[in-house]
Amino acid sequence: MRLGEAGQALVEIAIALPILLALLVGIFEFARAYNVQQVITNAAREGAREAVLPGNGELEALARANARLSNAGITPTSVQWDCVPLACTTGAAVEVEIVVDYTFVFIGPVLSLFASGDTDPGTVPLRSSAIMRKE
Repeated sequence: MRLGEAGQALVEIAIALPILLALLVGIFEFARAYNVQQVITNAAREGAREAVLPGNGELEALARANARLSNAGITPTSVQWDCVPLACTTGAAVEVEIVVDYTFVFIGPVLSLFASGDTDPGTVPLRSSAIMRKE
């Protein structure tokens, strides 16, 4: 070993390791956000399906969607139901829309250090809706 190369590997690890860890944490964070997006998409779909069944309406749709979200441990920001026309007869379009404010666990606090203002850059609204025809 030549003089001056004794700490070379330590310096290389000190430079590369934070970058690698940030990349891995980012992959896990975005995978979790995608998982939550899929859960709210399925909850909206199931809520809309429940609403279009004969004899069912807004209460059944919202209860079904909220049950799916609570089973996954997700607290929705809003769950809305809409029927066009308002009479909600056979053939009417029924829409269930779900909005969830998703907060990144590790990336959020880091982004907050660089942000200014009232908005939290570590929180993003995830939204999904499903539209089906009343049977």
